[in-house]
Amino acid sequence: MRRLKFRLTSGSSAAAGKLMQDGISSTQLLQMLLQREKLLYQNYPLSLAQGEGMIGWKDRNRECAWLCTATRRLGLDSDSTSLAVSIFDRVVTSVRIPSKYVNCVAVGSLSIAKKLLEDHEEDAPVFLNRLRTEYSSQELKRMEIKILEVLQWDANLPHLYRIVECLLSELGASFLMPSIKKHLEFLLCDSVLTSNFRWSVLAICTVSLLVEATNKHWQHPISALARACKISMSEINRCRTKVSSLWSRHMLPMPSTFHLLADLDDQDSDLDSDSMHTYNRSSILPAPSSDASEYITSPAPRALQPTPC
Repeated sequence: MRRLKFRLTSGSSAAAGKLMQDGISSTQLLQMLLQREKLLYQNYPLSLAQGEGMIGWKDRNRECAWLCTATRRLGLDSDSTSLAVSIFDRVVTSVRIPSKYVNCVAVGSLSIAKKLLEDHEEDAPVFLNRLRTEYSSQELKRMEIKILEVLQWDANLPHLYRIVECLLSELGASFLMPSIKKHLEFLLCDSVLTSNFRWSVLAICTVSLLVEATNKHWQHPISALARACKISMSEINRCRTKVSSLWSRHMLPMPSTFHLLADLDDQDSDLDSDSMHTYNRSSILPAPSSDASEYITSPAPRALQPTPC
């Protein structure tokens, strides 16, 4: 069966959020993503295989934080980060993964996401060297094959960034995507949220909080999106509380009306300078709060010893 490759743009103020599919509207793409999500993600909350030496949620959060820092190191778009996390989560919740192999799975997930979404290709040794890992090309290839077998050779999964972009496009607000990249990264790295809510629920909660921060009449458009996505407002409100708490705990600012009018390039630099006390350039998450068991400090990409894949 021929697999379609959908590509969403991100980054520049002129192009951010515009759909680049031939003849496919944001509404059509959103419905396709929701249908696939319903088919693939039927059982929530998600769980990991239990047992000595198996991956735990702390391991999962750490590797997702590593994926975020790794994609920034490679200069990849945020949709590659989001797809890599979606692939990684699909694998670790589908099969038993010993903790000693978890980073190898993360590297394989990132490699597959990069091949699907990025326009440029590079040899495996170059890719691994840029990640500062010590896996061999053969190990990476074996892991990619194992991951694709788990995914039944269809790795183009629904993921958070893509659904958020579709929802904002439906509201005519795609230009807001660059202002919430770090907000999405925090969601991706939080297993409490990702294991209990589908990507579509997290996406519509993100959009609802963004719209609420810029427009007091946010409930009507969000209710319309919820009906279109067939998601109950009770589930959205339950998720909103947790997402808002996460962002508040890490002092993530929501865009104001000023940000809507400002040039996006200036906006990005303003957010970076205003949040310098919060964000470590080599990590996604700040130092753990009092609840250190739930939120893991993001490690910078590091030179890992290769493990058999």
